[in-house]
Amino acid sequence: MDVSKEVAFFDSFETEHGEYDVLGKGAYRRLLGLFGSLVRPREGECCFDLGCGTGAFTRRLSAFNLDLTGVDISPRSIEAARKKSGHERYLVGDIRATNLADGEADIILYSGVLHHCNERAMRVEILREGLRILRPGGRLFAFDPSAHSPSMWLYRDPRSPFYSSKGKTENEVLLTRQDLRTELEEAGFSSIRIRGVSGISYTYVEETFARLILPLYNLYEAALRFSPFEDRYGTFLLSFAVKPD
Repeated sequence: MDVSKEVAFFDSFETEHGEYDVLGKGAYRRLLGLFGSLVRPREGECCFDLGCGTGAFTRRLSAFNLDLTGVDISPRSIEAARKKSGHERYLVGDIRATNLADGEADIILYSGVLHHCNERAMRVEILREGLRILRPGGRLFAFDPSAHSPSMWLYRDPRSPFYSSKGKTENEVLLTRQDLRTELEEAGFSSIRIRGVSGISYTYVEETFARLILPLYNLYEAALRFSPFEDRYGTFLLSFAVKPD
């Protein structure tokens, strides 16, 4: 996997469009609600957003009164994040080798990050580094586009007749429940939970036709959110895990 292509993509997006912040308000409410209910963050806990981009999700975690730090490999993204920073900090760094201290974090999260690695070994490497910087009993929270989602398959699977490569890097892949569970286990995590999540609305997509039908997609997301099929076909897979004591 060529990591430099990830940096180039996000640096280019920031130059052309500004902050990489494409999710709708409802999507953030949904994800933050799940973060609160699963992670049960306590005020003042140390939290690292690994692969934070321009800090769109990181800043929204300020509602939990955490000691927040975002880490990303893209210098331009970190520069943009710092300009909008409240009390959180931002560092340029490679999430495969962060140089953070062992057991420094109470919480780590990967907000739409793991699916940017098309190599299984690299995802495990990233997760092992996350495990290292977590204290025993520390928690992981992550979300990524799901290979089980009909809408994601239609838009982002190369086998789909409606596949579009616009607005994505060549390293991006859709992940399955088994991918995530197996890799979290291999990295050393326990108490692993994987679930499908919907209600993930978007405000912007790159491909022109997809942008035209975005209101229909967002309506579909809202309907799936309140259906009995959310866990099975949810657009994102949400991962929660714990570092063993």
